[in-house]
Amino acid sequence: MTVVLRGLAAAPGIGIGVLALYHPGQIVPDLSRHPAGHPDQEWQRFLEAHALVAADLERLGQSDNSLIAEIFAAHQVILQDRTLLDSIRTVIYDQKTSAVAATQQVIGELAEMFHSFEDEYFAGRAQDILDIGERLLTHLGADLSRAALSRLPPQTILAADDLTPSDLAQLPAGHVLGIALAYSTPTAHSAILARSMGIPMVCALGQALFRLTPGQNAIVDGNSGRLLAAVSEEEMTQYAAERQHYLEEGAVALSHAQAPAVTVDGVTVPVLVNANSPQEVAQSRAVGADGVGLLRTEYLFRGRATPPTFAEQQATYAAFMAQVDHQLTVRALDAGGDKPVPFIAHHREDNPFLGLRGIRLLIEQPELLRTQYRALQAAACDAPPHLDVRFMLPMISTAEEIVAVQAILDEEDPCLLQGKELPRLKLGIMIEVPSAALIAHRLAPYVDFFSIGTNDLAQYVLASDRTNSTVARLADPLHPAVLRLIKLTCDAGQAFGKPVSLCGEIAGDPAAVPLLLGLGVTELSVPLPAAPLVKETVRHVDLSSCRALAEAALECDCAAAVRELLAQP
Repeated sequence: MTVVLRGLAAAPGIGIGVLALYHPGQIVPDLSRHPAGHPDQEWQRFLEAHALVAADLERLGQSDNSLIAEIFAAHQVILQDRTLLDSIRTVIYDQKTSAVAATQQVIGELAEMFHSFEDEYFAGRAQDILDIGERLLTHLGADLSRAALSRLPPQTILAADDLTPSDLAQLPAGHVLGIALAYSTPTAHSAILARSMGIPMVCALGQALFRLTPGQNAIVDGNSGRLLAAVSEEEMTQYAAERQHYLEEGAVALSHAQAPAVTVDGVTVPVLVNANSPQEVAQSRAVGADGVGLLRTEYLFRGRATPPTFAEQQATYAAFMAQVDHQLTVRALDAGGDKPVPFIAHHREDNPFLGLRGIRLLIEQPELLRTQYRALQAAACDAPPHLDVRFMLPMISTAEEIVAVQAILDEEDPCLLQGKELPRLKLGIMIEVPSAALIAHRLAPYVDFFSIGTNDLAQYVLASDRTNSTVARLADPLHPAVLRLIKLTCDAGQAFGKPVSLCGEIAGDPAAVPLLLGLGVTELSVPLPAAPLVKETVRHVDLSSCRALAEAALECDCAAAVRELLAQP
């Protein structure tokens, strides 16, 4: 009898193969084999291992896969972090312990701290820290008794608690056809790498994953977030046909990717991409994107003792403007609370998702906001005339916040203006807090556009932390309560002639695209690999049918009913 486990879709596609269970275990070296010497000797041993790891990461950072290169470049930043180095040195000298024991202790404490953060980006970095710790311990001579992923046979469906970037980097090319994780989130580096490698992945399956039997046939459905094991012949045949159809659809969509997305009834729908890094901005043209609908700028501010300067930001934004077509929407720094940055003093908050973050922090730190906006303005002076440059504010919940931001941006700052007459940029807001959706008709006069962030909106509406694998599936953006807020926002945008983009992960699901268009969304900003298929989907729908679908979805009782509706031919 087929066993079905439901989790979260992390990388699209369908993988069919034989189940292999991977138990990496914790970093627990045998400390009896590593007695403590003199602190000076132990610290020198650590520094030597540190240099070897730095060389490893330098080599991996030169990978032809730009995402792998970026991830291991980020590992270099973590490796050189003074907090890590000073903490290990302190333990060696104060506790008179070995380099192995000190490394194990500090890495474990740092990983646990990051894992406790409610922001999914930082929670996902816990695996990066463990990855670096394993490299350090290996070069210190600790035997971690890890299985060799590089020897996995062809046709493998790999199941694990979680995987580090180093784990994925050593997978034999073409041997692993799907990945199933008990924990993790769709924004962890493992998921980002799986998407870039074209390996379907499902995460947050829970410990039931390890009650399955190795050697069973298994299917990873990265489109619906399911793992099937001990699959019947009939279902295997069905999924094999579905997989072939999916691959053929993708090939056709990619061949048409550079053409505009125009509905059957003649409406052009801009399809943009969400970008987290320069590499993703650079790849936007290759997938046929009409630009970048959400540039997350947090990477510019992380791992630094001081914020990026006006000149640094101007040069970065200017480079992006030369790489995209039609539109570049830059989101203001979205930090604070659950997403700390080193150069801002943060107070511990019991509930950081409801704390000083997003626009609330920027209003408290106006120089950060003003510098970022002025740098974008200065870069836009030399942008191609056809490029629509936009600036977007995160986590807006009231009209007063927009007024406060406009006052900050209107202030003169001769040091930044440098005598230039800077263009006015379109100013928009993220709709990711329920209050903003409920008063969207009051907010519309203050802004030039809306962008709906369904990832956060769903978790706020449904009181379900999307970074918590035990409840994350409850934060379903297709829940009728979330759909009603999307409709309210779109109605306000239409009434005031303001475009409404949707930049949550659901925008990249071809099955959901007709519903989103029917609700009134005018632009879609999707994960990079999804752009060609989303554009192809738009070309096969007409808006009148989409509106009828949306009306039916709004009458559903639950997200499952909406998904059943979308699955109907």
